[in-house]
Amino acid sequence: MPKRLLISAAEPSGDLLAAELVAALRKEKDMEVAGIAGPKMRAAGVHPIGLVEDISVMGVAEVFSHLGAIKRARTLMKQAILKGADVLVVIDAPDFHMPLARFARARGIRVVGYVSPQIWAWRSGRAERIAAQLDTLLCLFRFEPELYTKVSPGFDARWVGHPVLDRVPARGRPDPHLFGLLPGSRLQELKRHLVPFLAAAALIREEDPQAVFRVVVPDTLRPKLGDLPAWVEPISTINGLVNARAALTKSGTVTLELAAMGIPMVVAHRVHPITYWLGRLLVRGVRHIALPNVLAEKEGRSLQVREFVQRFSPAQLAQAVVGLPVQQSIDLSGLGHGGAVGRVATAVTESWRG
Repeated sequence: MPKRLLISAAEPSGDLLAAELVAALRKEKDMEVAGIAGPKMRAAGVHPIGLVEDISVMGVAEVFSHLGAIKRARTLMKQAILKGADVLVVIDAPDFHMPLARFARARGIRVVGYVSPQIWAWRSGRAERIAAQLDTLLCLFRFEPELYTKVSPGFDARWVGHPVLDRVPARGRPDPHLFGLLPGSRLQELKRHLVPFLAAAALIREEDPQAVFRVVVPDTLRPKLGDLPAWVEPISTINGLVNARAALTKSGTVTLELAAMGIPMVVAHRVHPITYWLGRLLVRGVRHIALPNVLAEKEGRSLQVREFVQRFSPAQLAQAVVGLPVQQSIDLSGLGHGGAVGRVATAVTESWRG
């Protein structure tokens, strides 16, 4: 009989990680796969119990408007767990996934966590509880497993590396007039970043009238862009920036993708004011939002990219982008080396054999 895999993601980057994992597993195993699935997971053959799009929010304040959808999605996953599975894979989003992990393990289903929650940034006391609710945790960053094993000796926390190293192409010959804009893959990110990013782009064009811009947004958000200037082209994937001179981006995994491609960047990010205020109170031990800077800080290296948090003007962003070097070498050794998805697939198959 085919193996039955349940897998759940709660936001776009998790949707991509899950889709990559399912594709790798299908090369080796005959299996049934269902879960909370985004568009990439569904394209990879995951039967959608619920939709990532219904629950994908970032920030404390933003969650309140989605509580009903989040509760419904969790109920649907619990119903699927009661039908049985060989393994449950949960990707990040601990507040959504840890209750499901606990529910599954109480029914004899092994649970693999993929992506460590950011306990290095806030609520570090969660490490022991997370370890108690998972059989295995697969970490993207080199420094993360020790955060768990030092409080839960014997817990299976493994550094598998980051799939971003296999995901994006290397940079081509830079076009001095081509720039990237990456305002976000969630609607609330687009609303907060698109206007100042476009305003910064207009200022860059004042200095370089030949400048053109490609704005990277998912196809589902394309209608939300409205009427763009003729010098702005919407594209669906970051691969379309392979020849970009530089990029202006929100924070998140996309900063690692740009770094892996070798594209110089400026990072700017806004969240709901309440989320920002709470973050200032709760976040400890991390002073930066750009993941290349977080890696550098954790490993004792100098900062890698320029970043702006919450308060910034288009003029500041434009000046920072224009001032970027043509080449920006960023140390990504903390992400490991290629083949991360294969290592994750191996860990999952080991779990269901166990």
